[in-house]
Amino acid sequence: MLDVKLTVVVPNSLYYVVVEDPLPAGVEALDTSLKTTSKTAEGAKIEDNSEGYNPWADWGWQPTHVELRDEKAVLFQTALDPGTYEFSYQIRASLPGEYLTLPPTATQMYFPEVWGRGAGSVFTVTE
Repeated sequence: MLDVKLTVVVPNSLYYVVVEDPLPAGVEALDTSLKTTSKTAEGAKIEDNSEGYNPWADWGWQPTHVELRDEKAVLFQTALDPGTYEFSYQIRASLPGEYLTLPPTATQMYFPEVWGRGAGSVFTVTE
């Protein structure tokens, strides 16, 4: 199992945000809501590192919805205050090889001209 950490920096208040993190070929995301996933997997987590008042700090900030699909991890959030948020989940490598990883993207659902993108990379799975 490998830990994946995705950091999203929000400069302004955003609404109806979708963050997509494509998975490289040869890996699968571990969905702990399924009974077929090992009990040792931690599952997806969100950390809020924003400064100033955070209305979710008292009970822990949670995304509106998270989907771990075959080809990507998708995070949905109704509203995000300015700050830095970290999303982490686990993957399992299944096929050895060298794969290209597409960059993660973030956009507002109803204002697609507001978007951001991370960097792609090369991901190597060895036996």
